[in-house]
Amino acid sequence: MTKTATILRFHPDGPADLEEWETMNYADLVSGEPVQRGHLYHEIADQGYMAGVWDCTAFTDQMMPYPVDEYMFLLEGNLTMVLPNKTEIEVKEGEAFVIPKGLVCQWRQPVYVRKFFMILDGPVPDAENLSLQRITVPDLTGPSNETGLSTARRDFLNAAGTMHVGVQTFSAMSQPALKVTEHRLIQVLSGKLSLFDGEETHDFVTGETAYIHQSDIVGWTTVAGTRLVSVGYADRG
Repeated sequence: MTKTATILRFHPDGPADLEEWETMNYADLVSGEPVQRGHLYHEIADQGYMAGVWDCTAFTDQMMPYPVDEYMFLLEGNLTMVLPNKTEIEVKEGEAFVIPKGLVCQWRQPVYVRKFFMILDGPVPDAENLSLQRITVPDLTGPSNETGLSTARRDFLNAAGTMHVGVQTFSAMSQPALKVTEHRLIQVLSGKLSLFDGEETHDFVTGETAYIHQSDIVGWTTVAGTRLVSVGYADRG
């Protein structure tokens, strides 16, 4: 058999220990002297795209337009996002959130934080889309699939229509190997997802995270009640 995909498994520590990243300009912050570390599992530099794991000590940033579209899942810690109207959105360990590029907000992080992320720093065309006007916190606590039917919910779509976030629930099913139409970060909330790369099967269970690349050819199998967060970026370059 021929291998048709490179399926990655995201680990909270990267493949080994995280590397220290560039120092933030402390003078630009409201408070803190943060130390940030990370690992990129995938990057397309000329498109401003990257996906990986990041951690950082406490800090508070300025109220300003967010510089990228970013999906985040908190592996450890908590933080608060503040909007200009004083609305506060608290995000805790085990929760996900999405910030659209250009949204004015403030990052307040009182403790150490570790997260998985997908970032896109691309053009922002005019678009009418409610998810561009808010910080999206997807509901990850929904029931497992009790109806036996597969369902899909989209929580976020960026202005360019190239990045989306949603929650999917699956029955027990197998899908033949097909070409993947986007780079995809997949987090298993419940159940089991098995991905076939043409040579071997990679199993992902509750709490584990998979990553597949656009144009990979991948087969899927799920058990009944499998629930996933699916984060995708469609490279149109």
